Amino acid sequence: MKELDHKAIGLRIRKQRILLKLSREELAQKIGVSTTFLTDIELGTKGFSLKSLNRFSQVLKMSAETILYGSEGAGKKTSLLDVLAQCPKEKINYAEEIIRLFLVSHQHEQ
Repeated sequence: MKELDHKAIGLRIRKQRILLKLSREELAQKIGVSTTFLTDIELGTKGFSLKSLNRFSQVLKMSAETILYGSEGAGKKTSLLDVLAQCPKEKINYAEEIIRLFLVSHQHEQ
């Protein structure tokens, strides 16, 4: 069984928060925790509940598995899903079409 690395979890949360241009205060409010507690989570000095994990997953648009284990734990398919989850709703159709075109062009190369 793989052990949880709280520092790595905190780093993934921090990186995604920054990527989404959320301040620590904004994320803490959306998750329902104090800014101090979020700081402790990001530093890896404290863990969090399943309820908070669910909220992190929704707000940060990351799977729980990616938050806990990183993209190498989740595999490439989940990693792509995480990228697509960050896509604005009004642009998701474009992203899907680009992927379809890529796959079709790749099939013609084989």
